[in-house]
Amino acid sequence: MDKIKDLKNIHGSDYAMVHERVKAFCKTYENGQILTEIVKDEQGHVIFKAHAVVDGLIRGTGHAHELEGSSNINDTSHYEACETSAVGRCLAFLGYSPDGSLASFEEIQNAQLQQSQIGIHKLTLDVATTYISHVFRLAIDEENEEQIAECQKDMRGNDPLRSAVNATLSDEQKEFLIERQKQMTADRKAKSEQKTADNKARAVEFAEKQKNSEAK
Repeated sequence: MDKIKDLKNIHGSDYAMVHERVKAFCKTYENGQILTEIVKDEQGHVIFKAHAVVDGLIRGTGHAHELEGSSNINDTSHYEACETSAVGRCLAFLGYSPDGSLASFEEIQNAQLQQSQIGIHKLTLDVATTYISHVFRLAIDEENEEQIAECQKDMRGNDPLRSAVNATLSDEQKEFLIERQKQMTADRKAKSEQKTADNKARAVEFAEKQKNSEAK
């Protein structure tokens, strides 16, 4: 087995880069193959499986998972990053891991980047929650329909933000929103029923006009 020479240091620990593992594998096994396939691809999630094949036999297998948008590189290249990680783990199981870790340098680096992104997202969520909850609670207390609707629009599609803001509401404010929603539902139903009745009335009126016209 060819020795991996180029290692990268992260916080005092050495990690092999995937391309160095691949280089060492190909140098050891001239007829070796590295095969990859996507085993899951849905809703931004992708899972790759990689096989290291020697003389027709699978000698190592590795899997990796990435989520689109979970880090800067995964905004545009989560397939490539996932495939690279799977290959790195596959070769690590085959023994190409002089650093003693199954994770490659790229995996560790990406994990650190994702962790920093999580911190940024949490800080952004905390700031947004503080601002919107203040405005939202004030709007509820003042029964300011326009402001309530605006706050709800800002939270639409963002479940973590909506949950965080709702957790700051008092029982009375929550009850107000429940009753408000019931009233809005009743108003929409009444409006729909009135529209249906108006359409029927116009249809009857039109039919009468047509009938009178034909009678002449």
